[in-house]
Amino acid sequence: MSDAVTVNQFIVQQLEGQYRTIKLATDDLSDEQLVYQPAVDANSIAWLIWHLSRWRDSVSAAVSGESQIWVRDEWAVRFGLSDVGTGLGDTIEQVAAFRVEREMLFGYLDAAHQATRQRVTQLTQAQLDQVVVHPPETGRPAWQILAAMCGDSFQHAGQIAYLRGVITGHGWRERAGMS
Repeated sequence: MSDAVTVNQFIVQQLEGQYRTIKLATDDLSDEQLVYQPAVDANSIAWLIWHLSRWRDSVSAAVSGESQIWVRDEWAVRFGLSDVGTGLGDTIEQVAAFRVEREMLFGYLDAAHQATRQRVTQLTQAQLDQVVVHPPETGRPAWQILAAMCGDSFQHAGQIAYLRGVITGHGWRERAGMS
C-alpha cells in the first residue's frame, strides 16, 4: 500500500486522462470535422479544445502566480485573439467564426496542458490553501478552483468525444483503442 495521494497528484492524473481522451477523439479528424457544429448554436470541437486549453492555462496561472503562456508565449498574437479571453461568454457568432490552423490549435493544447501540469505539480500546500479570485469565482481556496477546472475539463472532453461520435459514427472509441 502506498502513501496517500496528494491533491496535486490527483488533479494531474485527472488532467492527463482528459488530455488522452481529447487526443484520441481528435486523431485523424479533418479540419472540416474539427469546426463542425451540429447546430448553429453548438460548439465545435476546435472551439472546445481552444476554450478548455485557455481555461486550464488561465486558472493554473492564477493559482500558481505565473503568467499565462497564452500571453507570455504570444499564442494570443498567433491566434489573432484577445490576450484575456477564454471563451467564457463567447457569442454564438464568435464560436461559429472560430477558425485556426490545426497545428496552432493542437500546439496550444499541448503547450497549455504541459504548463498546467507543471504548475499543478509544483504547487505547495500553502498555494493550494490560498484564496484565489479568478472570475467567475468569487474567492475560494485554490484547490477548489482547480477541482472546478477539472470538472469543466471533464465536461468539455466528454463533449469532444460525443461530437466525434456524431461526426464519425458509433465505434470510433474501439477504432481509436479506447474500448
